[in-house]
Amino acid sequence: MGGDAPSARDWIAQGAYFAPKPGHSIFFHRVGEGPPTLLLHGFPTWSYDYAEVAMALRREFDVIAPDFLGYGASAKPKGRVFSVGGAAQMIEDLVSHLGLREANLVIHDYGAIVGQELLDRRRKGALSFKIGSVVLMNCSIPFSHYRPTATMKLLMTPLLGSLAASRLTKEKIRAGLNSARGRAKLSESAFEELWRGIAREGGHKISHRLLRYNRERARHAPRWEEALFSFEGRVKLIWGVEDPVSGAHVLEAARSKLPRAEIAELPGVGHFPPSEAPARVASEIRAFL
Repeated sequence: MGGDAPSARDWIAQGAYFAPKPGHSIFFHRVGEGPPTLLLHGFPTWSYDYAEVAMALRREFDVIAPDFLGYGASAKPKGRVFSVGGAAQMIEDLVSHLGLREANLVIHDYGAIVGQELLDRRRKGALSFKIGSVVLMNCSIPFSHYRPTATMKLLMTPLLGSLAASRLTKEKIRAGLNSARGRAKLSESAFEELWRGIAREGGHKISHRLLRYNRERARHAPRWEEALFSFEGRVKLIWGVEDPVSGAHVLEAARSKLPRAEIAELPGVGHFPPSEAPARVASEIRAFL
């Protein structure tokens, strides 16, 4: 990381924890003052993806970047504990823990799926806080346009997934992340910072369990997408168009589904805009919010 971003070690040291239930300690990093803004990360990374963005926004916003259960510095309990609904409830619990009544959502990849579940609860009048505006970054909307990588397909395969996860190495994960990025590939030092959270408590070895969200998405995508597409508030898409998973092909489909949304295309950027082009992403978020 560059600019004013702390190291991954300091990012964790400067953060805090809360436990919505026993054994489910949740890490979050909070910095700045202003309108509360939640930064929700994707798979297989963690809140540190947003480190430079958070530092750039801290003068105008109360920036809150949590790690979902199973990711980064949050707990990695055993059993069938990872679900989209559980992640959404974790966000509600965090917002309540912080005493907030309203927040903007900045959501990417898996974080965008959780964000859609929050929007669905809002649509049903069952959300405990108000959502101001929504900023989306590379995610598969609509789900029909999703293009998982070969490694992700293997990890999602019953029985074989656990074997594949057990054989994930540092080198394989770096190569996988770089294959989804645009021009800004992860240097060895930059990857070391991300790796500190990805591999914490063996987090990379439970990738197959975390990816079960795709089974949920196959069932619930229609209602989640409708919750997003019918959201009356302001929406902005910040999109890395070189992303092989959810890049230009998804953005084109999203345009017709979200005709009122503002759009910022990022040429040369792939699946991880927050870490590939943090200055541009922060600028776009600041201008929008």
